[in-house]
Amino acid sequence: MKLTQKTLANMILTLFIVSISFTPFVSAASLYTDDSPNIMIKELKYDPYPLEAGKYVTLWIKIDNYGSKEAENVSCTLLPKYPFLLDSTENPTQTIGILPGMESAIIDYKIYVDSNAVEGNNDLDMACQASGGEALTTRTITLYVTSKIPEFAVGSISSQPTKLLPDTKDNQVKIQVQNIGTGDADMITAKLILPKGLSPSESYSNTANLGAIGKGSVKEATFYIDTEKSLEPKVYTAQLEIYYRDSNSVKSEYKSQIINADISIRPAPVFEVETVSTIPAKLTQGDKFDLNIVLKNTGYEEAKSVSFKLYKQNDQPFTLDEKYDFVGNIKPNETGQAGLKITVNSDAAIKTHLLEGEIRYVVGNDVFVVDKQIPISVMSAKDSAINPLYIIIAGVIVLALIGIYYARRKKKK
Repeated sequence: MKLTQKTLANMILTLFIVSISFTPFVSAASLYTDDSPNIMIKELKYDPYPLEAGKYVTLWIKIDNYGSKEAENVSCTLLPKYPFLLDSTENPTQTIGILPGMESAIIDYKIYVDSNAVEGNNDLDMACQASGGEALTTRTITLYVTSKIPEFAVGSISSQPTKLLPDTKDNQVKIQVQNIGTGDADMITAKLILPKGLSPSESYSNTANLGAIGKGSVKEATFYIDTEKSLEPKVYTAQLEIYYRDSNSVKSEYKSQIINADISIRPAPVFEVETVSTIPAKLTQGDKFDLNIVLKNTGYEEAKSVSFKLYKQNDQPFTLDEKYDFVGNIKPNETGQAGLKITVNSDAAIKTHLLEGEIRYVVGNDVFVVDKQIPISVMSAKDSAINPLYIIIAGVIVLALIGIYYARRKKKK
């Protein structure tokens, strides 16, 4: 058959197109039919899925030799980094030995995920070597971690009385503890660490047992605190130390978290006994006297309906004829006076006696009580003076006896 010029050109064009179309397949095949080993690393799966912080996971890894030549003395090493930790029973380096061309081997590792791992993708590295000690390949393996970590926050803070004031005792403070994390916690205790000027009312009154708090749940911790007289009215920052067991971790780890809790001290009256005086000034056994007590408000708030009261004690040698007096309102840096009437017992010891007194006042809707000791000095014993009438009678008797004596003597003469 005679080929025309046009036919010959078409044949050449067709052969050119066919040759171009086969070129990629030839190039791709050459990647996997190299005369040397060609190691590749691929993660197959991990169980459980998804991973959970504080739990163990088993990771399976596939090692492929895409070369045509076998790889000798193949070993692979897992290089874990936070939050992953290889189990103590595992060897990070696993020996495969000979890996023929176009064949695969599967290895696995048991890995612990730190209980504080952040939720999201986390990486660890893998390296494989063959004869000669040269690293043939490395790969970063990405695993997704879900976090079930308890996390605590302070909710509302309340107190009884509703306003915390200086110079008060046994104030009840309630603090809501919220679990805003993604996991549950149990065996929880909360300790309130107080700043200077605030103190626990009794031993362990700044510690509360809360039990378990599930994620999204709230419990209330109750504490009892005292406040010092010198406290300025402001917000004081205390620390709430939460100690708990992480029930989401296979290791049941005990952990702690410290969060701030603000305690507000409001302006308040603060009372001092400025003076104590008696009328008469010098007290003697058996005296009836007036007791005058001057109270000064050294605080930052007006005290309303102030009153003062003395309490009778069996070991005190006094009779309280008038033991209560209403003083009224006392503004800051002002004074008020209470007047009482008392009788000294006739057998009272000659010394200074301390009487128990109580200042009661109102701030807002709350009633407050402050205890004060009032010193009363008995200065002298009761005079043992003889009634003048008795002296006169005795004199008359003596004179009569003298007269009788001389009359008898005269009669005898």
